[in-house]
Amino acid sequence: MTYRIPDTLPALTKFVRKHSLQFSTERQAAFMIQQIAQTRLKFPPKGESCFPLLLKLEKALADQAESLPLAPAPKVVARPKQKGKKPDRAKVVVSPAIDLNVGLVIFCDGGCEPNPGAGGWGFAVYRDGVEIHSAYGGDVQATNNTMEITAALMALRWFADRGVVEPVRVLCDSQYVVRGCNEWRHKWKKNGWSRRGPNSTKPEAGVVANLGLWKELDEALALVPITLEWVRGHIGTVGNERADELASIGREDALAALQSDPIAQQLRCEVS
Repeated sequence: MTYRIPDTLPALTKFVRKHSLQFSTERQAAFMIQQIAQTRLKFPPKGESCFPLLLKLEKALADQAESLPLAPAPKVVARPKQKGKKPDRAKVVVSPAIDLNVGLVIFCDGGCEPNPGAGGWGFAVYRDGVEIHSAYGGDVQATNNTMEITAALMALRWFADRGVVEPVRVLCDSQYVVRGCNEWRHKWKKNGWSRRGPNSTKPEAGVVANLGLWKELDEALALVPITLEWVRGHIGTVGNERADELASIGREDALAALQSDPIAQQLRCEVS
């Protein structure tokens, strides 16, 4: 499915052609155009049309003599070494925009509204750019972080349970989850699943939040020993937007289940 800018928006049409942009949805078009044009217009709530936003972007571009250029790539400046101080390590593996349509790629996302409150998680699996599987679920008593962790956990379990023998990339827009998987959990585990060492005078200050989920995620990563990658959220990346959509569906279904059965506290379902 491809979304095409209406002919009634000539400035946007020219801008899209100049930068060779392609979109699958109206919302993705608004995201990508805003990103490249470096504008800060407010998006309508999810589920509502983004056409009013496109009209504002049309006016903004029409007021200029030429379409806005691509944002220049940030300059990388080498920092001078400081005596006695170790250089900073890379905390997050940032997913490049290229090669997302090659091989097996899983996008996962979770969220909660309000926070804490009802939340949902979801993940979408792509092989060579084509969605081959998706899953979602929700919990009426959750937080943003628990849903983000659950999304990654379910994605890894799906991969491990099917015994798929091929490389896989797992992308998440939560730095909390990515850094927790790639870096923090190793330190916590070494310290007896504490943020502080065993000889700390304040052991209560070292309690790891969401410890049960982190232990499950650690077990899943033992079966699928990969490095998670961070992808910036809500900029029009198809897989990330799809995972976000699935998380919203999971939250809505959890709320619906609670209304029909007050005892129900959690719902998980899958779609092929």
